[in-house]
Amino acid sequence: MAIITMLFRKMVKNRWLAISMLVGMILCTSLASCIPIYKDAILERMLVKEMEQQYKHSGIYPSSLVAVANPAFHPGNVEKQTAFIAQFDHYWNDMMVKYNQFSFIEYIKIRDTAPVAFRFADTAAAPNTKHKITLNMRSNIEEHVRLLDGRLPASEVVNGVYEALVTDSTLVQLKTVLGQEIIVDTPPAAEPLRMKIVGVIAEQDLNDIYWNHSNLTRYNGAFFLNEQVFQQQIIEKGMVPVHSLAWFGAVDYYALSSKKTADFTSMKQDMESYYKSKYASAYVQQPAQDILKQYSSYETRLNALLWMLNIPLYVLIIFYMYMVSTLLIDMQKSEIALLRSRGASRLAITMLYAVEFLLLASVAFIAGPMLGKMFTAVLGSSDSFLGFVQRTALNTKISLESYIYALIAALGAVIIHLLPVIFATRFSIVEEKRNNARQERKPFWERFGLDFLIIAVSLYGLYSYRNKLRELAELGLDSQALSSDPLLFVVPSLFILGAGLLFLRLYPLLIKGLYLLGKSIWSPALYASFLLVGRRSKHYHMLMIFLILTIGTGIYNASAARTLNQNTEDQIWYRSGSDIVLRQYWINDAGAGGQDSKPGAENANQKVNYKEPDYDVFNFMPGVEQAARVFKQDNVSFSGANGNGMTQLIGIDTYEFGYAAWMKEGLLPYHFNEYLNLIAGNRSAVLVSSSMAEQFELKPGDTLSISYSGSRSIPVTVYGVIPYFPSFNPNPAPVEGGKQTFVPNLIVGHLEMLQDEAGLQPYDVWLSMESSEARIAFYEELEARRIPLESLTDTYEAIYSSRNDPFRMAMNGVLSLSFILSLMVTAIGFLLFWMFSLKARVLQIGVFRAMGISFRSLVSMLGVEQLLTTGSALLLALLSGMLASLLFVPLFQLSFDPSQIVPPFKVVTESGDTWHLLLATFGMLIIVLLILIGMLRRIKVHQAVKLGED
Repeated sequence: MAIITMLFRKMVKNRWLAISMLVGMILCTSLASCIPIYKDAILERMLVKEMEQQYKHSGIYPSSLVAVANPAFHPGNVEKQTAFIAQFDHYWNDMMVKYNQFSFIEYIKIRDTAPVAFRFADTAAAPNTKHKITLNMRSNIEEHVRLLDGRLPASEVVNGVYEALVTDSTLVQLKTVLGQEIIVDTPPAAEPLRMKIVGVIAEQDLNDIYWNHSNLTRYNGAFFLNEQVFQQQIIEKGMVPVHSLAWFGAVDYYALSSKKTADFTSMKQDMESYYKSKYASAYVQQPAQDILKQYSSYETRLNALLWMLNIPLYVLIIFYMYMVSTLLIDMQKSEIALLRSRGASRLAITMLYAVEFLLLASVAFIAGPMLGKMFTAVLGSSDSFLGFVQRTALNTKISLESYIYALIAALGAVIIHLLPVIFATRFSIVEEKRNNARQERKPFWERFGLDFLIIAVSLYGLYSYRNKLRELAELGLDSQALSSDPLLFVVPSLFILGAGLLFLRLYPLLIKGLYLLGKSIWSPALYASFLLVGRRSKHYHMLMIFLILTIGTGIYNASAARTLNQNTEDQIWYRSGSDIVLRQYWINDAGAGGQDSKPGAENANQKVNYKEPDYDVFNFMPGVEQAARVFKQDNVSFSGANGNGMTQLIGIDTYEFGYAAWMKEGLLPYHFNEYLNLIAGNRSAVLVSSSMAEQFELKPGDTLSISYSGSRSIPVTVYGVIPYFPSFNPNPAPVEGGKQTFVPNLIVGHLEMLQDEAGLQPYDVWLSMESSEARIAFYEELEARRIPLESLTDTYEAIYSSRNDPFRMAMNGVLSLSFILSLMVTAIGFLLFWMFSLKARVLQIGVFRAMGISFRSLVSMLGVEQLLTTGSALLLALLSGMLASLLFVPLFQLSFDPSQIVPPFKVVTESGDTWHLLLATFGMLIIVLLILIGMLRRIKVHQAVKLGED
C-alpha cells in the first residue's frame, strides 16, 4: 500500500507527464479495439445490404434453410415412413437448440403425398383419372391464410371424414364446390378415405416469409389437412404414402453478426451432411450461401486493410509514448542512479516503474474500447478524406475481441514505456555523473548507418513494386493479392523516417554552416542560440524526428486518400459518360423491346424497323440541363489504305454531346469541345482513337469505309485523333495466356449521317443534370409520365455506392482519423518537450539574466531555437511527405484492375491539407512560445542562481 501511495504522489508531482502518458496509452488501446468494433459493424451493415438486395431481386428470403427429401414410400412401409420423418423432425428441433444464437422467425414442416385418383361421393361414377389430388400439410397454415369461404378444418377426423382446405383454382380444376365430399381408394387401407372440402383459402400476405419457399399457386389439386390429422392418419397409419418432405427455417438476417455468419454456414454444412447420410438424394439449400462466402473473404481482407492503414499511426503513437517516457526518465535519471548506488537492483527499479505504468495502462484498458467505439462512429460517417456526412449510425458493439486487442495494446504500451527505464538503470550515480561530463557520443542509428539502410530498403521496395506494376500493365494480371500487401503502407513510412534520420545526420553541419556564415554579425542572443543548438543537437533529435514522421506521414496519408478517392470517382464518371444514361423502350416489327431492341439485333436476312420514341421530352423535364442522343455499336468492320479490322462506333450530335458528356479536364492535348468542333462542319468527318491511328497508321485526311448491321459501306474521313473519349476504354484487353491480342479501337461520327446511311437503330440518351439534388424532381416526373425504359444508369448513385463501400469507408475513415490524431499527438508531444526542456534549463536562463541579457533577448533566443529545430523539421517533413507522395502513391494503382484504369492514374494533392498542417504547426509554435514566455516571466533570477550554488 505504501508503494501505491508513493506512486500516486509521484504521478501527482509529474501530473502533466502522467496525463500525457495516459493519453498515449488510451489512444493505443482505443485504436487497437476500434479495429474489431469497426470491422464487425461495417461487415454487418454490408451483410444486411447484400441480403436486402438479394431479397428484393430474387424474392427468396436469403437467410433461410430449405431441406428437401423425396423418399416416395411404398404402401405398407408405415413404420419405416414414420421413423424416417420423425428423425428429421427431431434433428431440426435439436439443431435449433444447438444453434440457439439464431433468431428463427419462421419454421415450417411441409408434407405432400403422391398424386391419387378420387371420385365424388354423390355419384357412382368411376374414379377421376383425368385429375388427381394430393394430400398436403403445411404446419401452422391456419395462421397465414384468409378464408375466402367456409371454415377451418377440425383437428381430428369427424365421423370418418377428413376435412380439408383447398384453393379456388383447385375448385375450378376439379369442377366442384364447397362442402363436396370425395372418396380416395387407397389400398392397403381398410376402407377408402372420405374427404370433405370445408374451406377455400388464399394467402393472407404474399410478402409473409411463410410463403417464401412456395406459395399456394403451386398447390393445384392440393387438399390441406390439419397438421395433427395428417401426422396421425397419413404418416403414422400410412393411409396414403408420403412422397415429398420439406423443412423450411428462416433466420432474421438483421440479427446476424460477423461471428454468427460462420455458425450459419456451419449449420448448413452439418444439416447437409446429416441429410446425405440418411438419404442420398436429399439436398439442403441456403440462398445466402454465395453472400456468406463473399462475406468471409471480405472479413479477412477488411481486417488486413485496417491493420495496414493503422501501421503508420501505431508507429507515431509508439514514438510519442517513447518520447514522453524518455522525458520522464531524463528528469529522474539522478534518482534512478542514486537508487542503484544504494543497492537497489535493476529489476526492483524496473518493477517499481512497471507498477506505475500498469496503473495507467489499466485505466487505458478500460477507457480504450469506449473511445474506440467513438472512433468507429467517426469511421462510419466518413464520406471522403476529412469529409463526414450524416448517415445511419453503425451498430457498434464492444466485443470480447475488442478487449483482447485493448489488453495486448496496453501491455505493449507498458513495455514501450519501460524501455527508457531499462536503459537508465544501467548506471550508478558515479557513472551517471561521468556520462554527463563526457562529450555526447553519436547515437546508435548514426554509428551504424541505420538511416542509409532504411532509405535503401524503402527505395528497393519502390523499385520492386514498380516492376510488379509494369508487369500487371503489360500482362493484365490480377492485382488483388498485391493491393493488400502491408508493405504498400509500411515502405512510405520507412522512406519518411529514413529521410528524417539522414537530415539529422547532416543537421549539425547545417547549423555550423549557418553559424559560420554570420559569425561576425550575430547578436549575443543569436550567437548563444546557434551554439546551444549546435552543441546539443542530439537533445532535439527526438522532437525533430517525431515532427518529421508525424507531419510527413500526414501529408502522405492525405495525398493517398485524395488520390484513391479522386481516381475511383473519375473512373466511374468516365465509364458512365454523363450524369444519367438511359435507354427508352423501342418498338420494332420483329419484337418490341427486350433483346430485339438492341442495336445490331437484325441480320443480313432480316431488316428490323424501329419506331423512335420522343427523346426531346427529357430536355423539358425538371432538373435536366441537356439531353444527348448517343448511338453505340460494337464489332463494326472498317477498311482503309493500311488494312482493315473491327472497331467500336459511337454516333453523336456534336452540339448536344458537348453539353451532356463528362470529360476530365487536362486529359486531352486540347479541350474536348475543340475535337467536337473539328468534325461539326462535315457530316462525313470522324474522330479515331489513338490506338487505331497507331495500329493502322491513320492521320487526318485519310478515308475509311465502315459497315455494320448489314448496311452498305459508309465512306468517312478522319479529321482528328483522340486518345480518350467518354465511356471508351482504350486499354488493351487481357486474354487467356497473359498476352494482349486485342486493342480496342474507336470511331466517332455523326449520328444523323449514320441513321441516314444504315437506318434508325436504338440509341442511349445521356442527361446532364443541374445538380445531384435535381434528380429527385426528374425521377418524380419520369414516374408521373410513365415513360417506359429498358435501362438506366445513375452516375451519382454509383458514386454514392462507391463511397459506401466498406473498404473505401475504412480507408477514408482511418486516414482521416490518422490525420486528426497526428495533429493532436504532435501538439501534445511538442508542448511537453518544450515545457520540460525549459524547466531543465532554469539555471542556464537565470545565469543569462544575471549576466544582463534582457527578457526580450531571451524570448528571441527561444524563438530562434524553435525556428532552427521545429522550423527545419517542418520544412523537411513537408518535402519528405510530398516526395513520398510522388514516389509511392502511384503504387496504389495496384488496388485497381489495370485494364480498367481510365482516365490514367494521377497523384492528387490538395493545398488545403498542407495548409491545415502548416496552420496547426504554426499554431503550436505560437502557443508553445506564449507558454514559454509565461514560464520565463515566473523564473526568479536569484532563486535560479541560488539553485546553481546548491
